[in-house]
Amino acid sequence: MKAVARVNFALIKYWGKKDEDLKIPFQSSLSFTVDKLYTETEVVFSNNLLEDKIIINDKEDEKVNFRVKKHLDYIRNKFNVSKYAYVNSKNYVPTAAGLASSASAFAALTYAAIKELGINLTNEELSKIARVGSGSASRSIYGNFAIWHHGESDATSYAESLNVDWDDFRIIVCLIDQNEKKYSSTKAMQKSVENKELYNDWVKQSETDLVEIIPAIKDKDIKKVGLIAERNAMMMHNLIDATGITYKSEKSIEVINRVKNLRIKGINAYITMDAGPNVKIITLKDEVSKIVNAFNDIPTIVCSSGKGIEII
Repeated sequence: MKAVARVNFALIKYWGKKDEDLKIPFQSSLSFTVDKLYTETEVVFSNNLLEDKIIINDKEDEKVNFRVKKHLDYIRNKFNVSKYAYVNSKNYVPTAAGLASSASAFAALTYAAIKELGINLTNEELSKIARVGSGSASRSIYGNFAIWHHGESDATSYAESLNVDWDDFRIIVCLIDQNEKKYSSTKAMQKSVENKELYNDWVKQSETDLVEIIPAIKDKDIKKVGLIAERNAMMMHNLIDATGITYKSEKSIEVINRVKNLRIKGINAYITMDAGPNVKIITLKDEVSKIVNAFNDIPTIVCSSGKGIEII
């Protein structure tokens, strides 16, 4: 069975886990699933395999394969399956570069495996399983805007659609660096959570940001949405910087300043960043050509809303 899942970019960030194994976060998050970045994954369970056979981007990678095998083990244990699997996955997004490749990867893996086993689950149940592979994958089950409720347990930590269609909403990815980042998100999250005072402030502010951004999205208020998302992303990066780890490069800071200058000129352009150097610009369809022209020295990807998980 072959599935496709798209990348989602968080407008209100997930950063820090209270349960490392089940990937249960300290605060809820909200994201936008995009069309241009995605993962296609085929899963075939077979009685003829003595172990899982995993090919990702046409090669075997022991480090990545360990996470995939661990997730397959979780699915096997949950549904009492004994067969090993052949997995062939392709990421149409730079891996581990802060472009949410693990979100689309584990959403696609989860859906392909569950469908291959002939199990019918709701999207809410799928989001819980995908979450165990990669927290953000819970949101890639859905298209458009999705919210991941942090919950207190495996049963209560799940994602759902925000049920908002905003056809003009765009995210422009500025590809500053497509190489694998030096520090994994997991390591940076752990160090951030250890900084208790700053981290508690982050969680409180993030909860406020979430409450404020939902009505702004429903009202299609790009200024409010953009400013709240930018504030949330910058606070997360300030928290990360305080650990001694930084994802922002000199080029990232330059792009951030250029976006702010565009805003001074009256262009709706706002920043979000995940755990990597690449900057995403939140905007509207009518502003895209002006922004892309202003960044003609940097490769960009203009993203519209993407669909939820699908079998292909």
